[in-house]
Amino acid sequence: MTEKIKSTHKNATRSRHLIKQAYGELLNEKDHSKISVTDIVERANISRGTFYAHYLDVYDLGMAIQNNVLETLDLAMKNIGLENIIADPTNAVVMGMEFLEKSKDYYALFVNSSRGEALISRIISFLEDRFYPIVEENFTDPETLERIKLFLIYTVGAYKRVIMAWFSDKIHLNAKECAQQLMSIYTASRPPEIAALAEKNA
Repeated sequence: MTEKIKSTHKNATRSRHLIKQAYGELLNEKDHSKISVTDIVERANISRGTFYAHYLDVYDLGMAIQNNVLETLDLAMKNIGLENIIADPTNAVVMGMEFLEKSKDYYALFVNSSRGEALISRIISFLEDRFYPIVEENFTDPETLERIKLFLIYTVGAYKRVIMAWFSDKIHLNAKECAQQLMSIYTASRPPEIAALAEKNA
């Protein structure tokens, strides 16, 4: 890669970061529908041309941020294995929390904003789409299947509230400590069928 290409790539990365940072700050001041491209470029101190070189409009920017989070999450889950995560999500939760902690202030802009619930809800829907086929494959008894689904829905909902509280600094634990506490609760309350799956995959 030539120096000119490296410089162009670095500048593009920096511009996208400034745009996302400005957008996150604005989300904590006003509703998403009230934010304009002008608001963002003025806050980021960039030109409108720079904004449109990366995004079509404010909606496209918001979707790009959500997609980036989901792509990162999807790659991490594939590396660990979906079945392994259902049996014992410890590695996935620790990895995810430590990833978020590296840029906690940045991600907090979005989680604590007017679009925070929408982002978390999309992540939950994404997780359900990935995990339910694996659950149905491993637990074929109808009664057991419904009980496992209920447990996972309950667990993901609880994680959602804990992570939002962690981002709001209502929980004074670092990422690893928070993840370990979550996992101790999960292990103590998981149905015996999931515990058996964990032993099988150990």
